[in-house]
Amino acid sequence: MFTKDIVSWIKQSRKSTKFYIFVASILFSLIIPFFLSDSLSIRVLTLMALFTIYASSWNLLATSGQGSLGHAAFLGIGGFTSSLLALNLDVPPIIGIFIGGLLSAAIGFLIGLTCVRLKAWFLGMVTFGFAVITETLVSHFDDFTYGVMGFRTAPLVPLGLPFYYLALFLAISCVISIYYIMKSKMGLAFRAIHQNELEAKMIGINTAKYKLYAFVISTFIAGLAGGLYAHFLRYIRVSIFTPANSFEPLMMSVIGGLGTIEGPIIGSIILVAIDSYLPNIDKFLPTIHGTFIGPYLRLLGLGIFLVMVVIFLPKGVSSLLRKIYKHLRSNLKEKKS
Repeated sequence: MFTKDIVSWIKQSRKSTKFYIFVASILFSLIIPFFLSDSLSIRVLTLMALFTIYASSWNLLATSGQGSLGHAAFLGIGGFTSSLLALNLDVPPIIGIFIGGLLSAAIGFLIGLTCVRLKAWFLGMVTFGFAVITETLVSHFDDFTYGVMGFRTAPLVPLGLPFYYLALFLAISCVISIYYIMKSKMGLAFRAIHQNELEAKMIGINTAKYKLYAFVISTFIAGLAGGLYAHFLRYIRVSIFTPANSFEPLMMSVIGGLGTIEGPIIGSIILVAIDSYLPNIDKFLPTIHGTFIGPYLRLLGLGIFLVMVVIFLPKGVSSLLRKIYKHLRSNLKEKKS
């Protein structure tokens, strides 16, 4: 039955222009590295793919009416699990990444089991507290985790094009999986809970069960992203649990378009590009008492950009792209007629 549903969805998708846009985007992602000669651009593309996975995990959770302010806990759990397994037990990193994702999902299941009945931002505070606890435990048991000073992680695949294509493959796999989840009965339940949890209960939806499903799937994907991220950086330390890493997927989803499939992708591209290329302007900026003002200006600019998006594009940049697409499509139809 499940296979028939997938086949029918694919047949329906092929009739949609969005399907061809998606295929074109994949082809563009595959060939663009051949037009870039510098290693920085390949690194930036790889980070975009990695954060697409991470932001998509957070966005899936938000689609079910839940919020996480401590998603870095699951990112870090995935990263440390994969890295320590490779370091201490010689587990191949590609296997360690999936083990890290499963451990993140198992811990997510335990947290969700006790907190799934909480409202969105109460759950957000619980996850934020859990991230702080996790960071503290990793630091306290430094003899086992080596988290305070950090350590070099085992190579997964060579950096550059091989790692980019691996990250791209996993990003595409995650996006497609989330797309089909949202098209399934589970996805419809997620949306119903997000819109009105009380009404969802009244029509017979087991809201606690479906919210738990969303939490477990989200934490698994976040753990997967953490393992991949650690092996990409070739280094991991306790700083992976910082609040900044918890707020990044939130900002990427909001900027791109909360609750949409393409939102985390667009948000990841924008924020990673800003974070990667804006530091290059530091040499053109003055210093104040010997301190570079570039990092502060970037934070200020990012904050202003986020506020402007929330005010003028509350549905994210993807809503603007949709309007442009519809406008171009209507113009083409008028010309043909």
